[in-house]
Amino acid sequence: MESHPLVESLLRNAAPRTATPLDGRERASEAAFACALVGAAIVLAALAPQSERTVGAVALALVVLYALAGRVHFSIGGGNTSAEQLALVPLLLLLPPALVPLFVALALGVRRLPEYISGHTHPDRLLLHLADAWVAVPPAVVVAFAAPGPPTLDQWPVYLGALGAQLLFDALLSAVREWLASGVPPALQLRLMGLIAAIDSALAPIGLMVAILARDEPAALLLVLPLLAVLALLAHEREGRIENALALSDAYRGSALLMGEMLEAEDAYTGGEHSKGVVALALAVGRRLGHDAREQRNLEFGALLHDIGKLKVPEAIINKPGPLTPDEWEVVKRHPEDGQRMLETIGGVLAEVGLTVRAHHERWDGGGYPDGIRGADIPLDARIICACDAFSAMTTNRSYRAAMPVEVALAELHRCAGTQFDPDVVTALAAVVAEQRPPQLASVLAA
Repeated sequence: MESHPLVESLLRNAAPRTATPLDGRERASEAAFACALVGAAIVLAALAPQSERTVGAVALALVVLYALAGRVHFSIGGGNTSAEQLALVPLLLLLPPALVPLFVALALGVRRLPEYISGHTHPDRLLLHLADAWVAVPPAVVVAFAAPGPPTLDQWPVYLGALGAQLLFDALLSAVREWLASGVPPALQLRLMGLIAAIDSALAPIGLMVAILARDEPAALLLVLPLLAVLALLAHEREGRIENALALSDAYRGSALLMGEMLEAEDAYTGGEHSKGVVALALAVGRRLGHDAREQRNLEFGALLHDIGKLKVPEAIINKPGPLTPDEWEVVKRHPEDGQRMLETIGGVLAEVGLTVRAHHERWDGGGYPDGIRGADIPLDARIICACDAFSAMTTNRSYRAAMPVEVALAELHRCAGTQFDPDVVTALAAVVAEQRPPQLASVLAA
């Protein structure tokens, strides 16, 4: 999932964000969550059955353990998950449940203390710890009312319910917080929360075992430390893989831009005004057709590089002023396949884009090249580029003719919809052009 462009953006911005103060939108939303947490703890203390559990040295040890576990974190989108579940479960089962959210908030502050002292984290972000501690409220409510006594294994159904309440609430709360603070779509945030839920679910049984042992032997809390060391090593390796993935994404984009510049140097029309026009128009059509961020990135690369295979066409043919001979035309028609092979040599994302490059001269009715595929068998991005390429060519000045009026070019696209072009793509393209033209032309273009 780290290859998703929006996730890449969140990962890139996560570290710099911690050193900056909260903006107005984020400060307001986090302050509301913080105040609500304090209120929830007061209400829970007033309504929950009296607990025989006491606060003492074990509480201090658990706060420190929670802080240490929080230092072992895995980046997920704009935030991260950690090994905190190993300490949260003992907190819930060994201390009065009503106090657990407040102890969690304290532990979160202790965890980030080195960053606050060094200046790597802005003091504004202390507010986030109270909001982050909301993760402890739902399981604390379940434990307070259903299992207020000492932890025992036979109460596992209650603990399972508490875990489920925690995971569900954490997923929904994170989606709302990221949407309010940063505008991240809730659907994407919920997908990111799947990995967080998996990690928490795997660590919760170990936390339960530690809580049961520490009930009579508090020193059992030390048994968590070797596991934290192993998880810290795995987390470090994951951070390295994320850094490599981001660098690889930059390399793909750099390669695409470099090849685009090479194409522009080879053929000023193909790689210059025309290519830039196709990219801009294709992205607008892709948005109109509901492309997500990953699809838009691949469409951008495909539109930028759709004619990259022409680098293998002799310059004398590319820039020939007159009509091409049949043999010369056969050479030109090889450029989609040549382009795909070039991109497959690079691999990764650009290899996927190669499928689009290969198919951008296919026709809706099956009369295109190089494979003669038809209809929905043609990749959607190739259908978009095909129509945008034709529209851009018709509305751009060429050495042998002047540009067509926009309305004439659109009429030609509509005439060929269902034969050369995907009708849905033509409709979306016409709508995009209508939006971009002056108001007095919009009704004509949309007709």
